[in-house]
Amino acid sequence: MNILIYDNEWRDSLSYLPYTLTFANDEDEVYELTYKKKFDFYIFDFENGYKVLENLRESKDETFTIFLSNIETFQVQKKAYKIGNEFFKKRVTYIEEIRIKIDYLKKKFFDLDDIIKYKDIYFNVRLREIYHNNKKVNLTTLEYELLTLFFKNKNKYLSKDVIMDTFEISEGSLKVKISQLRKLGFDILNTRGLVYKLEEKQ
Repeated sequence: MNILIYDNEWRDSLSYLPYTLTFANDEDEVYELTYKKKFDFYIFDFENGYKVLENLRESKDETFTIFLSNIETFQVQKKAYKIGNEFFKKRVTYIEEIRIKIDYLKKKFFDLDDIIKYKDIYFNVRLREIYHNNKKVNLTTLEYELLTLFFKNKNKYLSKDVIMDTFEISEGSLKVKISQLRKLGFDILNTRGLVYKLEEKQ
């Protein structure tokens, strides 16, 4: 679990969290680090980190975020949750409480045995759930099955005829389902109308 921390006031305390931690000293370093690496969580000081997260959200970065603050009013919390953070706590909270929250979210969204991650999309294979921008998306049974097949063969070409035979569907139905998955953000390529591939750039 990789976490980026931008909170100089609580830096020493947060260093005890049992994860892979990266600390940013200022706003520019946050942008530099997030450009170079994908993190599972951010922990930001609210007063300095709100604008930073706002800019990251504008660039389509939907990483789960925990805000810490010396202020805990309804207005401040409303402002924080408006840009999609998962957790808001005053700094007087226990570090253990933050760890419990992270572990809960990790189990729900990130367990590698159950979760497949694709860009900002999370596919819970066991629960058959899709989360896009942290919001649950409902798919049909066939769409789930197609997606599972593509993930098992990610970056590999699959014959159109094999897919149609596997799910006993027509070419028209396949095209409709592929179109629906593309709208969600899955880069499914079609070559000469014969093969499909779920592509994920390394």
